[in-house]
Amino acid sequence: MRKFKYFLRGRLLPCALLFALIVVGWVLLALWLPRLLAPVAILERIFSLAVALYVVQSEELPEVKRSKLVLLFVPWTGAILCLVFRTPKAAFLRANRGHAPLLSRHTAKSVEYFSVGREMYERLLCDLKEAKHHIFLEYYIIARGKFWGDISELLAERAASGVDVRVIYDAFGCGCTLPDGYERELSSKGIRAAVYKPLRVGKGFSRRDHRKLAVIDCVAYLGGVNLSDEYIGETVRLGHWKDTAIRIEGGVEAFSEQFLRTWYALRPSDGFPKVPASEGGDLPFYPLFDGDAARDFPHVLLLLIARAEERLYLFTPYLSLPDALMEALAAAAEAGTDVRIMIPHIPDKKSVFFLTRAYARLLAGRGIAVREYTPGFLHAKSAVADGKIAAVSSYNLDFRSFYVQAECGALVEDERLAAEIERDFLSAWEQGAPVKKTNAFLRLLGRIAMLFAPLT
Repeated sequence: MRKFKYFLRGRLLPCALLFALIVVGWVLLALWLPRLLAPVAILERIFSLAVALYVVQSEELPEVKRSKLVLLFVPWTGAILCLVFRTPKAAFLRANRGHAPLLSRHTAKSVEYFSVGREMYERLLCDLKEAKHHIFLEYYIIARGKFWGDISELLAERAASGVDVRVIYDAFGCGCTLPDGYERELSSKGIRAAVYKPLRVGKGFSRRDHRKLAVIDCVAYLGGVNLSDEYIGETVRLGHWKDTAIRIEGGVEAFSEQFLRTWYALRPSDGFPKVPASEGGDLPFYPLFDGDAARDFPHVLLLLIARAEERLYLFTPYLSLPDALMEALAAAAEAGTDVRIMIPHIPDKKSVFFLTRAYARLLAGRGIAVREYTPGFLHAKSAVADGKIAAVSSYNLDFRSFYVQAECGALVEDERLAAEIERDFLSAWEQGAPVKKTNAFLRLLGRIAMLFAPLT
């Protein structure tokens, strides 16, 4: 009920109404205009041909081009949609293709793995209580409840003690979980807050801040856990909510600097403060951020696939892969690598889950084992190769996370951590079930949905 109230009073409602009005207008235009003005239909085809030539010569990913060319079969609206959809350019995304990602090596004193959100919550509260210099939180979803209530209480206490406390939350992700203008409420408690891309009618909605990042002095938390009660089992939603995260101690200033770059983009008048260096240790890790073509997550996955000689295990809530990754996974499986992917059984978004299952069936047909996590919803975003190297992040295995949204994570070379993630994966795997077979009609719909996956 609270989410519905925030939706009605917030900025999501007028934006949703405008979007619905535009869709209705496009449909009416497609149905009526050719009938009323038959000669205009010829102009429409000429316009579509011009758009097709524009798409073909563009530097977009081949998958994106393919999706847009299919759209052109739709009269009027197809050509317009091709121009409306803004997608990343292949020249930027595929820099250094065929080479190892140019990852920046850091070292940590320790890396701790959390197989459920509750474990992270308890550890996070302890670190917040001990914060001395700064607390930086950047989250896609923050929702009022026990989890955020406990955290915000500690944030106010530490801010009153002189700790630099800053919070970034995404306007869309929190559109139904926080009231409009919530940043002012936080500011009244001494907590500096910034909203990522406030919702405005007519403004772009595509790129969102999907990160889950907490930096507390020399400690960083990364993974899939948002600051909402279902992530810690305080409320039950979609069965058992399975998520993962890691705590890195030492050498984490790269995450602080990334947070401050985002903060500066939102609040340039605040300047760009220096962050004290944190002493590292012996465990090598590599920070992962969106926006750097040499370090984008598809490259990191290609690296993991290449490194995996015996086994490769991946958790993901959503699945829609670029052609290069599909081929790499299939080639690894054909070469004898045990490739397994775990997806949810109970979906949070049914349309996206339909697409996830379509990709899962395609991968299963190419020798890759895929199971659904039957106890509930799986939101974990982890990958591990040969029990030696692992990635934990906010990245889903889909086009939006790869190429559109702001994301972060870490690639860690630590056999102890990798072994923990493997054990957790295999435990979840035992509770899983194969993806259900479906009829020919639904398979066809799935393949059609896959054509448009790069545009989602």
